[in-house]
Amino acid sequence: MSDAGNKKREKLQLILRKRRIPLGQPYLKGDTARRNTGATNTRIFAYKHFETSFAVKAGEVYLARFPLEFGTELHGDHFVAVLLDSAAVNPLMTVVPLKSERLKDLNPASDIRLGIIKGINSGHRTVAVVNQIRSIDKRRLLSEDAINGLHSQFKKNLIQDYEEVCVETINKYRLTRPQFNLLKKVTVGYVINNYVSHDDEELVDF
Repeated sequence: MSDAGNKKREKLQLILRKRRIPLGQPYLKGDTARRNTGATNTRIFAYKHFETSFAVKAGEVYLARFPLEFGTELHGDHFVAVLLDSAAVNPLMTVVPLKSERLKDLNPASDIRLGIIKGINSGHRTVAVVNQIRSIDKRRLLSEDAINGLHSQFKKNLIQDYEEVCVETINKYRLTRPQFNLLKKVTVGYVINNYVSHDDEELVDF
């Protein structure tokens, strides 16, 4: 991960492998399943019939989709920074959600300033929302168009069991080394001490 790493746009191919036997239960059940949005329904399809087969690396940044809103959790489309390497066979990735920096809603108890990440947030400065660290399913990176295309191929029996399919190629961005080192240090400190430290923010070129 070079210091100039976030100056070049890269791509990641999202590869899924068709399951031989689909999973029997969606992750939403009962009334919640009946009320959920169409966007969530399409992800249940991808979850039941396909497993992920692509790797992500610590320090990479992607756009993730969070269709369900609950309380003060982040929802909708948000860029996320990957905290830990995740192998192709691992369906989960551990991330910190990102948002544009706006002084009026900057929360010093949860937000750490990362500065500009080339290619995202229209060039505005970015903050990491450290108190919403989470592990997410890699299928959250898929667009609705990609899942709809996959569904069409599936219905036409164009995909064989265990076949790998490049569903989508998406933009991959990167934190610089100082940005990632700061994020990692603050994240570890938050887990250990239960608060966000801003002592090293000056290490990042804003």
